[in-house]
Amino acid sequence: MASSFEPTLVVERLDGTKYDLGHEGIRVISFDPPSPAYQHTYTQMGHYGAKRTNTVMQQVVLPLTFDVYAENNYDYELQRLKVLKIFDSQTEFYIYSVRMPYLRWRVIAQPFSYPRLGNYWKAKNISISLDCPTGFAETSVTSSKLLSDELLHLGFQMDIDSKALPQYQFSNISHFNFENIGRIPLLADENPVVIKFKGNAPNGLTLINHTTNQKFQYFKPLTKSNTLELNGLIPIVDGKQKLGNGNSSRSYLDFKVGQNSIELIGASDFHISFETRFYF
Repeated sequence: MASSFEPTLVVERLDGTKYDLGHEGIRVISFDPPSPAYQHTYTQMGHYGAKRTNTVMQQVVLPLTFDVYAENNYDYELQRLKVLKIFDSQTEFYIYSVRMPYLRWRVIAQPFSYPRLGNYWKAKNISISLDCPTGFAETSVTSSKLLSDELLHLGFQMDIDSKALPQYQFSNISHFNFENIGRIPLLADENPVVIKFKGNAPNGLTLINHTTNQKFQYFKPLTKSNTLELNGLIPIVDGKQKLGNGNSSRSYLDFKVGQNSIELIGASDFHISFETRFYF
């Protein structure tokens, strides 16, 4: 059985299976995620310069280098198969540092080689390029669990005031703030916030984000026995889509970075929650 090393990185498959690379006999040499990959578009404005007209985020590549150790020739081959299993890229998987377990990258591995030294117990340095399509790390938990477990899911990079922790659930409050603690806006068609409402709204309800000047309306009556969910672009009531057709406005809500001023109109005796991940 291969030796264990100090925990450094964890690979988590989509089914929840976790691999502590140090425990698996994999000694991480380097893991250095780069900065976001911004792509800028420019328009020539005259003879002497251009104006930036758009900026988008591209995927980034996370370089990972490690050594693999084994006890004998047979264990060496078993270790090779284990590495292929851990970094299997038929599906995406997550990777995160034990020093920052509250942020993770969703990645897929480019093809890589498994070079061997002239012995049975150690592979040469193995370098893997991990493609991260979103270009950002995400919080390991959603906003509904962010403040639970003695704040273990919060990290120093999130720049949160411990004396004014953000809230993502509200009861019977018509004006409140939703705080996007991440570095990019939460757009309804890309990284949607799932909003769930339960309460009385005899004439329907209106939800306004005054910060983005956006408004969503649901026109039909609601009672506390109903559950209205606004999942990005799609409103859902009791499991059935209610987009347009006299049920709702064909509108949606985005959330800028930082504080968003929210107003809820037409409801009483209600509870509303906002569930999302944040991106850094």
